[in-house]
Amino acid sequence: MTVRETSSTPTLTTNIQPEATADPQLETWRNVDIILAGGGLSGLTLALEMAQQPFFQHKRILLLDRDEKAKNDRTWCFWATEEEPLPPVTFQTWSQCQFYGDDLAKTLEIKPFKYHMVRGLDFYTWAKQELARHGNVRRLTTDILDIEADTGRVRTKDGDFIGELVFNSAFTQHNLLPASTALYPQAPFTSPANKRPESAYVHLLQHFQGWIIETPTPVFDVKAMTFMDYRLEQAGQTRFVYVLPFSETRALVEFTIFSPELCRPEEYDQALTEYIHNQLNINEFKIEELEFGVIPMTDQPFMAQQGRVINIGTAGGFVKASSGYAFLRTQRRLRAFVKNWVETGAPQPEKLHSAWRYRFFDSVMLRVLHDGRVSGKDFFTGLFRQLPAPLVFRFLDEDAGFLETLRLLSAPPTLPFMRAALRQIPLFLKL
Repeated sequence: MTVRETSSTPTLTTNIQPEATADPQLETWRNVDIILAGGGLSGLTLALEMAQQPFFQHKRILLLDRDEKAKNDRTWCFWATEEEPLPPVTFQTWSQCQFYGDDLAKTLEIKPFKYHMVRGLDFYTWAKQELARHGNVRRLTTDILDIEADTGRVRTKDGDFIGELVFNSAFTQHNLLPASTALYPQAPFTSPANKRPESAYVHLLQHFQGWIIETPTPVFDVKAMTFMDYRLEQAGQTRFVYVLPFSETRALVEFTIFSPELCRPEEYDQALTEYIHNQLNINEFKIEELEFGVIPMTDQPFMAQQGRVINIGTAGGFVKASSGYAFLRTQRRLRAFVKNWVETGAPQPEKLHSAWRYRFFDSVMLRVLHDGRVSGKDFFTGLFRQLPAPLVFRFLDEDAGFLETLRLLSAPPTLPFMRAALRQIPLFLKL
């Protein structure tokens, strides 16, 4: 994580220099109770949870982010029951999910779940409108240059700010993401991390390119989304496509890969074109929007707290290591964290981490995928062939009971997973 424990540690390498702000009112926000360094999903969610609690009404909360969040820069997908409290920003919901393997075509019975999609811009707009109603919360668009963990000082291009607590989602402890490219022009974090990832842990990337396409004639079933389709060349990796239909003529088609490195830009285009032609049987279409993203998948432990800094979001290990899902996990974790804070009177950062057994399961799964002992295609095909989808979803949500967990762990090929588990023994106490 690119936060400094002492002021003697070198600052981040950057060409941006702090400059005085022209806003005199901002000077009264130089020293505050809470700084949120990073205003993406986790920063906005935490700000909303705190703003809605009377406990925080007299605390000044400053949210810093380099981006105004005025573009639809991403989509989040997740499954949830009707009882799950969700932000009122769902763009589309599906009650049916399709799964395809080489020898399996299955409609997944997912009740009591439904599959949801949230557009980034819709969430940002709603969150900003809600926060604007609270006078003790202020948002500032600025580049974050450095964080001092021992003092709570956050350096920005608009000068320094000090918080009694700083919630960091801007920097990661290790450099988990690849360098910027023409296809991937700006990594999610403000500046590259100082430390390389430790080689003892597994480090994969979930990278994906999606096209929102429009067809001249109806071709999509609006009621059903394609959860995973493995009917494409795997190239020794885990490769699948998912399809989110918005209407009979419009859908998001997303090509996803689990691998240590990104592909050449033309590979994503080729895979999407071939899938649309060969599997969807669509010969004529136009591309309305393109999205590209990279999510780190690692069992490297994430530090919960360092001095005054508490890590959240990707920097805090909120991304599910074995699947890449983060939206619902972020909502749940921060809601429970704030509730506990109100009840106990103090934040408890350890509440933000998954239970040890789930971190271990993720570690084993990543090791199996990384070493190629079982392909992702074979693993997930076997899982959905043998087990009901709601059980798999509950396990991935870390909601499965003990007997359900045993049932799920007995479904994959046992020997490769046992070998991987044994290999992970030296890391057990570090997870």
